[in-house]
Amino acid sequence: MLTVGILGGMGPMATVDLFAKIVESTPAHFDQDHLKIIVYNNPQIPSRIEAILNGAESPSHELIRSAQFLEQSGADILVMPCNTAHYWYPDIQQSIHVKLIHMIDHTAEYLLSKGKGGQVMLLATAATVQAGLYQTAFAARGLSLQLPGSEEQHIVSCAIEQAKAGKIQENPYLKGLADLIAVYRQSGVDAFIAGCTEIPLLFDQLPGDFCRIDPTRLLAQEVVQQALQEKRITARLQSS
Repeated sequence: MLTVGILGGMGPMATVDLFAKIVESTPAHFDQDHLKIIVYNNPQIPSRIEAILNGAESPSHELIRSAQFLEQSGADILVMPCNTAHYWYPDIQQSIHVKLIHMIDHTAEYLLSKGKGGQVMLLATAATVQAGLYQTAFAARGLSLQLPGSEEQHIVSCAIEQAKAGKIQENPYLKGLADLIAVYRQSGVDAFIAGCTEIPLLFDQLPGDFCRIDPTRLLAQEVVQQALQEKRITARLQSS
């Protein structure tokens, strides 16, 4: 079975969230049914947000080094629980010989396969929005995507910053985030994408019955599916 490498640390709680969702998504009856997972929690990767918005130090070198470390440690496939870091996806993928699953493209493919052609709103960092990561992936598939206004984006960004600081249940921007979602639901938005890996940590704290699209969970389910498929192929080869 494939050994999964998690290129983490951006931030640490988001890394834990992905690890937990991989475990939860695995159809296991015994310890031995679970996947081998190598977690490299590297919180020293320079800020992806500052690099994109303010021209600060690029995280590219450290992202590449982390990916190569995971590959050299035995990972057969990589996942990266940070949406903004996918700005450097081409550089990372070109530097390694194993596949790095593209979380944003996979999310767009999932919504396309489910016929989610209605109004979908992105909740992400300002850097992810400015870089157009989700906009590009959605436009390539003919999907529409709605973005918050500038003041609303400020609320989303602040909520993310507080989550990175460990404030989940006591996050001071939860009410603002909930109000934002309520307003857009009334205007016809069908679903909200957690386009930053801290947002799923906040989703459970938000009231209301609204459609939550969690790319972290979708990524976990995809890596489990690929690992199980590899296991079936290996079993067939061994039995033939």
